[in-house]
Amino acid sequence: FIKMKKLFYMIIFLVFAAFAFTLNLSNPETITVKYYFGISFDLPLFVVLMAPFFIGMILGVLVMSFSVMKNKRRVGATKKALSKVEKEVQNLRAMPIKDDV
Repeated sequence: FIKMKKLFYMIIFLVFAAFAFTLNLSNPETITVKYYFGISFDLPLFVVLMAPFFIGMILGVLVMSFSVMKNKRRVGATKKALSKVEKEVQNLRAMPIKDDV
């Protein structure tokens, strides 16, 4: 299953890389990006088109990493509680049974 997942991600990466490469070849022009206060940059059109994608991807990874870390902490706390309960069950099973008759 893991190998299939890696293969899937590799295929997605290659498709994206091919898309980016052909986009770069199809749009070799440079454009002027004007910003506030008279600041301007001459950038290739490819960079202007792909920069928002990469920025969004990085922000998405950051947001997801917070969620993943929170879930890992929960899993750790749950495992600790489970271990404690399992020890308690083992202690109760080891106790001798008393008959109060």
